[in-house]
This record gives sequence, C-alpha cells and structure tokens, in this order.
Amino acid sequence: MIASPLLARPHLRERHATVLSRIRDLVSATDVTPSSIESIADACAHELTVSQLSDLLQTPNIEGHTALYWAIVNHRQEVFWTFKSFISKFSSKCSSDLRLACMRTSDHALFWKLNFQNTDAQDESLRQFLGCPQDEIEVHNVAELDDNQFVVSFHIRMFQKRLCTTRRLNYDFVARGRIWSFCFEMGSKGKWIAGFGLSSPSLPVSTVCYSLLLETRTTKGESGRETPPKRVFEGVNRKCELRTHVPMGYTGDVDGEKYFWSNWKLGDHLVTYDDPTDVDCGNILHAKLEVTIEEK
Repeated sequence: MIASPLLARPHLRERHATVLSRIRDLVSATDVTPSSIESIADACAHELTVSQLSDLLQTPNIEGHTALYWAIVNHRQEVFWTFKSFISKFSSKCSSDLRLACMRTSDHALFWKLNFQNTDAQDESLRQFLGCPQDEIEVHNVAELDDNQFVVSFHIRMFQKRLCTTRRLNYDFVARGRIWSFCFEMGSKGKWIAGFGLSSPSLPVSTVCYSLLLETRTTKGESGRETPPKRVFEGVNRKCELRTHVPMGYTGDVDGEKYFWSNWKLGDHLVTYDDPTDVDCGNILHAKLEVTIEEK
C-alpha cells in the first residue's frame, strides 16, 4: 500500500524536528560527552537521507545561524567535523555563515582548512595545471606588543608566471576578529599593485596602520650558504585617520568616512626584472603585511 503524500509530509516534519533537537543539543554551549557524538550523529543520519541531513545542517534554523556555525562558535570541533562528513559541498549561504563563525572566533587555521581564502578560480586551475603546491598564509598575533597588532606572511609559489597569466592573485584571511583581503593585480593604468582591505561579511574596523614588505628567496646554493633574500619592495607605514575600513558592499552605518581599499603601486619591475627565476619555478615570493588596529 502506497502512503499518501499528505500523511508522509507530517511524518517528515516530525523527523526533521527530532533530528534538529538532537543537533541543537550537540552544538549548544553545554557540555557534551565526546563518546556520544558519533552515536547521536548516526541516529540523525538514520532518520533522514544524507541529502536531507545536509540541507538541515546548512539551514539557518538555530537562532538565525546554521548548526555548523554554532559548532564553531561554541568550540565543538569534533561535532563540526562529524557533521561536516555528511556535506559534500557547502552552499553559498552556509559558506558565508561559516566565514562569519571563523571571524567570530578569529580562527584562521579553520578558515584555511575549509578553503575559505577566496582564491580566484582561474588561478586555482592554473596552479593545479602547473603542478604548483598551494600557497601558504601564516597569521601571527603580536600580543606581547599590542593586543590589536598582527603580522601576516604570504608564501606565494610561481608568483611571476601565475600573476602574468591571471593578472590577479587574491587571498582572504582571518585576524583579530575580522576577515581581511590581500591581492596582487594589474591596476587601471597598467601598473602592478598590491591591495589590502576587508572581505565580506567582516565587521568594519576603525583606524588602521599598516606596512608591506616583499622579498624573494631562492633555493640556490649549498645548504647553509643559500642565496640571501632579495628585497623587491618595501611599503612605508600608513595610517588611515578619520576613516573606517569596511568590506565592499557594506551598507551599515559607520563612524567617520567609509574606506574600502588600500594599495601600493609596485611598478613593473616586480614582474619584468632581469632574473624572473627569483619568483618562478620552485622559488617563492614572500610578502609580510604588518597591521595595527586602533579601536575608537
């Protein structure tokens, strides 16, 4: 006997409600016995199909956010990865929610592991075609000097070949409760520039001081006698006063003038100088960005 759709729908709603209640318990701020996580997750998977469970986990049905958001914010890492295993690909809304969760917790390591660095699709395809290993971003908080200071190191492989082909390299990262964006690109006047600002859905930030250093390092030479780093650009310290950094598309109110993006004009020498192998093949361009936030 075939069940009536009218009877099946209430039954499905009841199962959704039961599973959501179990999920809420796992991602809440109360203590959860680690040994019970897997059995509860399996019970959720038994009640729904994988597709239904994936949709439920990515729906903002718990205090306006997804279950995965709360797993991150409440530091339920084991719960997060258990539920993550039921999701083949994040929806755009869920990705935005999880980016926000990483910002709330200033968790750049998780942000990077989830591949939320917002790299350009064309460059990602080119990097894989070239057999180039993934670039690296290291975020260091400098608490002993200033609670609002951080340093970000970018290690970019095959820099020249990739930049000349795609004309843009973009990186997002999390630091000090914000999502930041850093990029290299061809400017409107045909000059290479490095850009720096906030990335959505980041919170705005008041006065910012920042500087940029670019170096190339080769693997030439014997061990212990390698070629020393070559400094190819140094941007002086800058300070944005009476202006508030906001991400592109931000529509909220801010104190002071809105400011979206800062940039350094690098000129042509960075990608056309005599020895291009410095930033090509197995060698790396190293960029160091130093930032200090001055909260109002």
